[in-house]
Amino acid sequence: MPKAQLIIANLLIEYIGYELFKKTVLQVEPEYVSCVIQINTDEHCWVSDSPYLHEFYGLDAIHHQMKERELTTAMEETGYSKILQEAEPHPNGKALLRIDFCKTEVV
Repeated sequence: MPKAQLIIANLLIEYIGYELFKKTVLQVEPEYVSCVIQINTDEHCWVSDSPYLHEFYGLDAIHHQMKERELTTAMEETGYSKILQEAEPHPNGKALLRIDFCKTEVV
């Protein structure tokens, strides 16, 4: 991947996991990383009910449940500090959580 000043990872981390995401961040070496993860009230039902639910069958095999603390720890291990956190609650009890990070040290 090419070098960049900013990585925007909207839900991507849920499919590649913390470790691969950390490797990508280290390769790209951005100054800022903006992440959006879904906070689930039911970890066994991470896809909201809809007529298109069948389109998500099989994704459980590659989906990684994200947690704010674990993502923050992974980013700190990579040399980034949290600079912003905002949640957008949804009516079904889930929420989208945006967490932005800034590079704090050379790793």
